[in-house]
Amino acid sequence: MSPQITFPDVRIVEVGPRDGLQNIRDPIATKTKLELIQRLKETGLRTIELTSVVSPKAVPQLADCRDVLGDPSIKQSLTEPHIRHPVLIPNIKGLKIAFEHGVREVAVFVSATEGFSKANINCTVDQGIARAKEVTSLALQSNIVVRGYVSCIFEDPYDGPTSPASVLHCVKSLLDAGCYEISLGDTLGTGSPSSVRSLISYLREHGIPLENLAGHFHDTYGQAVANVWEAYACGIRVFDSSVAGLGGCPFAPGAKGNVATEDVVYMFHSAGINTGVDISKLVNTGVWISKQLSRTNSSRAGTAIHIKKTKSLSLDKNETPKDVSLQWSLVSETKGLLLYRSGVNMKIVLNRPKNGNALTADMIHDLTTTINDISNDPQVSRIVISGNGKFFCTGMDLGKGSTPVGQNDSTSIAQFNRLTTLFEAIDTSPKVTIACINGPAFGGGVGLAFACDIRLCTKDAIMTLSEVKMGLCPATISKYVIREWGLPFAREAMLSARPVTPKELKALGIVSQVSDSTSKLHARLDSFLITLKVASPGASRMSKELIRLAWTSAGGDQQASGIRNIFSEMMGPDADGAHGVKEFQSRRKVDWDLYTQRILKPKL
Repeated sequence: MSPQITFPDVRIVEVGPRDGLQNIRDPIATKTKLELIQRLKETGLRTIELTSVVSPKAVPQLADCRDVLGDPSIKQSLTEPHIRHPVLIPNIKGLKIAFEHGVREVAVFVSATEGFSKANINCTVDQGIARAKEVTSLALQSNIVVRGYVSCIFEDPYDGPTSPASVLHCVKSLLDAGCYEISLGDTLGTGSPSSVRSLISYLREHGIPLENLAGHFHDTYGQAVANVWEAYACGIRVFDSSVAGLGGCPFAPGAKGNVATEDVVYMFHSAGINTGVDISKLVNTGVWISKQLSRTNSSRAGTAIHIKKTKSLSLDKNETPKDVSLQWSLVSETKGLLLYRSGVNMKIVLNRPKNGNALTADMIHDLTTTINDISNDPQVSRIVISGNGKFFCTGMDLGKGSTPVGQNDSTSIAQFNRLTTLFEAIDTSPKVTIACINGPAFGGGVGLAFACDIRLCTKDAIMTLSEVKMGLCPATISKYVIREWGLPFAREAMLSARPVTPKELKALGIVSQVSDSTSKLHARLDSFLITLKVASPGASRMSKELIRLAWTSAGGDQQASGIRNIFSEMMGPDADGAHGVKEFQSRRKVDWDLYTQRILKPKL
């Protein structure tokens, strides 16, 4: 019998409250940051980076660093002997602020490359090292321990590949200055297991003790977890990570989030390596902060564990939980549109927030093409349309030099054809279409929402048919607005151009759900999509056609003929009904999403 292998423990440095949040543009409330820190602490994490005392102009998201450090709960936590709360410090001024708030551990940072150093802290590498040494010296004199960061260990966004000698120079300089540990930062996430092993071997061969090193990996190329494991195999025992994979770098274009803490903990626990972290509480924290920030949870393990847990609860209670998060993966990105997928669900997000998501000619074309492509995909059952930022959609782009209004006939005809084709693509799609209205909509944006089958919105999602104010009218969208709103209400809204509230639309039954915030809206959307698993895609398509016939030819021969044809299709041996009735007879519920993915899975 071979001897039992015992694995040394690893220490996780949670950088979510600082590195995870610093690159998010939308302001995050200080109370949310404080609650995140508390939740992370309750998971068993014992090293949690709090914030950075950095210039508000450089990193606006961390402008509330004094408020975070001055909060009573943080002050109490700073006195606890078994909790480490590093604070990133750029200079002596920042160190003095840390002194004032009772900080016991700080972190200094340098770049291994000249280009990033100049872009990040506006100095050369050696000047950055000199600054870090100055901060470290003063901190040590005050019995404050110092951790060091070395960024761009594999590649610089401006200079290209990083030489191992450059990394060694920075690491040795910071250790000689008195830093107890150096975190090696793959800022761009370009590293791979082979490059990790090569660099660690190089540093070890040149006299750097592995016990003084930590790994800090980003997941731009999907290698972060593999890099953590490789670094562990090489002898590293400390790893930086961020809950829900939050992060990125404002000075490194294209850099993605940090390796997710949930993924790292799951990997180590699966290998029998203790982290001291309660993964269940950690997963809940990742789900919570993702909802608070209205962002997709980037932790694969966290998302999978959460879905498994919520499915188990659903089976136990024979119902669907109210707030269930789906895992959305970015499929493609064009100028103005983001496309996400979650199983049989596709979500199109209008992505011109600075322009109110106004529809340019290119956006209309791309949106139409995307909807048509999805409509022809047998493995998709639903299409969601939403927006980023404050507005859902403000209609046609009316900016100078871009609007088709007031141009020649050919321009007018081209715009008419673009818009009618777009709305027709949504209206006639065989998929269930859902407008997830994150904010106010004007003109064509209203049409975009009401060409869809179902609508969910926030309480701030005011609808305004504002065309008459500018001498225009809601021509191409009128067909859909009048159908959904009804003649009297649509007439009054069009002629008055007044804002119509979600409360009014909900009372009329033309908006199904109204949420208090954007984060709650997206949680409602995910839950709603899960409830739609009970509906077969074929039956949904036929039901949509029945509704269309009632609108276009109520009581006429075309409606009668259409109903007869649909009935015949419904009863066929290859229709969804054959499977659904068989399962009903066996007293089994059908998960039509799972059925669609299994039955229509492409053969290799």
